[in-house]
Amino acid sequence: MSQYLIFSDIDNTLLQSYIIKEGEIYHIEEYGEIKEIVQKLHQNNIPLVLCSSKTRLEQEKIRELLEIDHPFIVENGGAIFIPENYFPIDLEELGLSIRSINENLVIELGKSYNRIIENLQEIREDFHIEFVAVHDLSLPDLARQVGISINDAKLMASREYSETILEININKLDKLKKILNDRGLRILQGTRYNTVSSLHDKGSAISILKKLYAIKFQNSKIESIGIGDAFNDISMFENVDKPFLVRNIQNGYAPMQINNLIRANGIGQTGWKEIILNHILKK
Repeated sequence: MSQYLIFSDIDNTLLQSYIIKEGEIYHIEEYGEIKEIVQKLHQNNIPLVLCSSKTRLEQEKIRELLEIDHPFIVENGGAIFIPENYFPIDLEELGLSIRSINENLVIELGKSYNRIIENLQEIREDFHIEFVAVHDLSLPDLARQVGISINDAKLMASREYSETILEININKLDKLKKILNDRGLRILQGTRYNTVSSLHDKGSAISILKKLYAIKFQNSKIESIGIGDAFNDISMFENVDKPFLVRNIQNGYAPMQINNLIRANGIGQTGWKEIILNHILKK
């Protein structure tokens, strides 16, 4: 029998984070029955690894509310946070560079936030590309822009390995992508916003964790599952055994060509529950 290992996006996947009302996108925070389902995964010894563009502090809030105690991947693979003593091995013996933050061992794959901001400021000045990023706004303005509380805006602004572009002229996006690529950076499209980072991605972080889980569950055949909704999930899908795509908030699927991709019927969190209940816990 397989040992399941689930990697899950958060926005519009694990959580129903956005809705469309009168043609506008609004932020919500809907947990619904998710906590009960997460507890069932725990009871069945199935790790749920959050894998999102969200920051460490944003994910720590969600992990605490849902009582998740597994590793998690922040800022599109910028770093992997692993609870101390989670894996029965010395990670440094595997050649991994480790530091410790708040009882978590951290594997950093991304460039620092400050370096990314410096590059964005230079691009703005040298190429006259206008955009609005998280660091451009005060916490009250960020809260209003995104539609979240000031406290949640503080969590969103606590970036360490990437920057979120909130607004940019769509006609300037391709030019920005090319300039960033020339500087060893990239921009990835998420559910609602674009994220600028170094050349890491969710897939590179997942690849590392899969090797660690193979040691942890050495007597079991691991079957890795990836669940997401957007383009920034492509590298996750490419690094799991079974990729699942949920419908986006427009009730469609992000266009992508992935081998063995399974498209869930439900939108966002409804699709996530469908996958867990029909494909994981049912077996």
